[in-house]
Amino acid sequence: MTDLFFPNQPETVLKQEKRIRSVAAMLPEQERMELYSALSACVPSFEATTYRVEGELVIACQGDREIAFPRPVPMIKLCLIMFGYEEWLRRKYCLPGFVEVQPGDTVVDCGAYVGGFPMSAAKVAREVHVFEPDRTNALCADRNLSGFDNVHVNLCGLYDRSNEMVLNISASSVEHSLLRPDDDVIVEERKISVVSLADYAEENGIRQFDFVKLEAEGAELEAFAGLRHMRPRALAIDVSPERDGQSPAAEFRSQLEPLGYEVRQRGQVMFARM
Repeated sequence: MTDLFFPNQPETVLKQEKRIRSVAAMLPEQERMELYSALSACVPSFEATTYRVEGELVIACQGDREIAFPRPVPMIKLCLIMFGYEEWLRRKYCLPGFVEVQPGDTVVDCGAYVGGFPMSAAKVAREVHVFEPDRTNALCADRNLSGFDNVHVNLCGLYDRSNEMVLNISASSVEHSLLRPDDDVIVEERKISVVSLADYAEENGIRQFDFVKLEAEGAELEAFAGLRHMRPRALAIDVSPERDGQSPAAEFRSQLEPLGYEVRQRGQVMFARM
């Protein structure tokens, strides 16, 4: 069978899961988790998972590994946990032979959520600098990455300048944004700190970022602008249509290619390398 790099599940499985998700979305939280736990044990390519609740957190247990998420776990995350959360995100932000985290890299993860991507990056990179503006998400990331001495979790967002801004808090923990959330529901407006990557590098004695992953719920262009003169070797950028319903892909290409980057795109992720 041909290796499915990304997505790492057959199309038939993805379609079946979407149908199940529409049913699961109508169930109470505990029943949703029980359903996905049962599903995870049914298919060899899935990661067998059980769940337990700890206050405001849900802990996904896979063998001897535990991954913390804010409650309630978004439906899409229940799916990705079952598909292998760390491996899914590693593959999402990797284009083999073109853009990958390399041994010794200094890596940036913008919009880390609960730290899924750094779980794999930290095993290869020299340092991983994690940025997550929501306090509960960052708490989960800090817990999930506590076993790595080379990971630095920052409770702040990335932008084109260092300042305070308002984070629009959504009912879903994956939709918080400096712009209007995708689900168009704002339950709270919260002041947060944002920093530019150039300022962060200067404050922390970092001369170069090697690999930068950007997933900022529509604010990826501003996060990239915060690099200023810095030119990472590799970029992996989520270019989903989350910028007032538009994708920033064309704007990124128009900026990156004149800087000397070779650009490719797979689905909603743009990859660029020097």
